[in-house]
Amino acid sequence: MHFSLIIPSYNNAKELIRELPGLLNFLQQHALEVEVIVVNDGSHETKALELFCQEYHVRLENHQVNKGKGAAVKTGMLAAKNDVCVFTDADIPFQYDVFLTLLEKFRDADVQVVCGDRRKSDYFSKTPPIRRLGSSIFSMLVNIIMFRNLGDTQCGIKAFRKHAVNTIFPQARLTGFAADIEWLYLASKAKMNITWVNAEFRNAGESSVVFWKQAVKMLVDVIKLRLRFGR
Repeated sequence: MHFSLIIPSYNNAKELIRELPGLLNFLQQHALEVEVIVVNDGSHETKALELFCQEYHVRLENHQVNKGKGAAVKTGMLAAKNDVCVFTDADIPFQYDVFLTLLEKFRDADVQVVCGDRRKSDYFSKTPPIRRLGSSIFSMLVNIIMFRNLGDTQCGIKAFRKHAVNTIFPQARLTGFAADIEWLYLASKAKMNITWVNAEFRNAGESSVVFWKQAVKMLVDVIKLRLRFGR
């Protein structure tokens, strides 16, 4: 199977350079052909990313200024060439097998969106309790505000058919960490077939996200999203 892999990068080139080769080797061993697109979201690591991308035949898209994770993923998704488009974080936080499980779902022609789900995996058992609590509270509030169960919206691996990409992403306005919620809401609103796969923990990278600092901004974005679309 051919697919496109989009990875947003903001001041974490070191992690990307360390972690991505292992994943690429795994995909090659399983005869999966992948178009990798790294989106440098206005960070000051352009030279390091350019050298790495040249060595591993990776496409590099650059934002001149930092626009946010959602904007970076959107750029990569719309630039992707394959029928299945996957994004994940630069530290490749999940077990490689999730890519096999996720891609297998697309053998069903009716499936449009496949999302990683950390809730039934070992992910939260290997993260700090305060982070677990925060994620649970945030998910509960999102589902209440949006009047629908959108699942584990902040899991850092999701995949879309190109048709879904072309339907969802041109409408998307959120550019930060709440963008996943908008994508899933738009997919749900369009009655797309969304399915979920367990995302098992692999690697704890040095996240640039301070959860509690971002949570308030994300909730404000979710409220704006709710007001924009109404019920």
